Amino acid sequence: MNRRLPWILRIYRDSLAGLPPRVWLLCGVFLINRAGTMVVPFLSLYMTVQLGFTIGEAGWVLGAFGLGSVVGSYLGGQLSQRIGAVTVQKLALVSVGAAFLVLTQLETLPTLMVGVFVVSLVGEGFRPAALAAVAEAAPKEVRTRSLGLVRLAASAGQAIGPALGGLLASLDYRWIFVGDTATCWLAAVLLVVFLPDRESSEDRKARAAARRPGSVWDDTFFLWILASIFLFACIIFQFTGAFPLYLHEGYGLNEETIGLVLGFNALLVVIFEMPLVRWLEKRNHARLVGLGSFLTCLGFSLMPLGDSVAFALFTVAVWSFGMMLVLPFSNALVAECAGEGRSGEYMGVYTAAFSSALLLGPPLGLWIYGRFGPQTLWLLVGLLGPVLWLVGERLAKRQRESQEEVRALP
Repeated sequence: MNRRLPWILRIYRDSLAGLPPRVWLLCGVFLINRAGTMVVPFLSLYMTVQLGFTIGEAGWVLGAFGLGSVVGSYLGGQLSQRIGAVTVQKLALVSVGAAFLVLTQLETLPTLMVGVFVVSLVGEGFRPAALAAVAEAAPKEVRTRSLGLVRLAASAGQAIGPALGGLLASLDYRWIFVGDTATCWLAAVLLVVFLPDRESSEDRKARAAARRPGSVWDDTFFLWILASIFLFACIIFQFTGAFPLYLHEGYGLNEETIGLVLGFNALLVVIFEMPLVRWLEKRNHARLVGLGSFLTCLGFSLMPLGDSVAFALFTVAVWSFGMMLVLPFSNALVAECAGEGRSGEYMGVYTAAFSSALLLGPPLGLWIYGRFGPQTLWLLVGLLGPVLWLVGERLAKRQRESQEEVRALP
């Protein structure tokens, strides 16, 4: 019966085989949580259309969200280290669900800024905890694919959330807050029912004793990964700012077509990422991250060379495959750096780098776009590609040398 499956489905099936049930459950919770991504995509519209705020005032609230995301990512990782990643997920889901309901009662600029900051701070604590929980639950031989499944769950969920949010917003904007709350609480219930906290104080002490000594900030290999990932994320987050603007101004595309072009990225990720990870999981991860960063920069830098929908889709395909190399394998690299008992700490700093890039990357890209022109922006992005590739090669060499030193020990 399996032989009758088309070859692409057999490859997809094989890429998901052997993952532990706990990983599937954690990724299912992540999927439900991300399927509730309704408030953030419509927050600016809610403020300007429903509450009558100016665009500038909405920008201040979105800035508060970005700041909360940075702080929440870091604190979520630190708390995961101290009380356990699954416990942090439960607390974050319950708390942010309640915070969304409170947000519907806030209608002034100062209160909304505080409320959105709190929502972001609490909600973003879930992300490093989820990555740490999967890294801890997965045996080393399937850890890369397990972390890839988290990415697949996130992409699938984020394809559902905005579409459902648009439907609810057409009825009443406040329903998107209720919908987000419902998915958060449903995910929390699944964790409470199927993953009860059985870790005793003695278990926590043993886990703390097993931690490798030292600070994240003393790990130079990890810091190089962090720097390259921050720059990569600044590039990839151009799809929230300069990229759709250039599709409109440079390619003459309308909003509907731009949405389809952006959706092409999620489609490619869902179809190809897991088989690609399965095929490459035994290769050097740092080298793959470097190559993926180069492809991502290349995809954006090709933009000025065409003006058709087909060419725009081609550029999206190039940077999408770059993302498929960078994100799952950088997740695995960070888990490897963390070692035993420090996944939360490392994942917190790692996800905070993404949040920082989201806060800085889009406005910086738009400033370069407006001040020097889009061609200059895409040229600078293209020039960054070889730099990130070289960093990846250097890290791959250091990784090989470290592995050889370990093998040489008696």
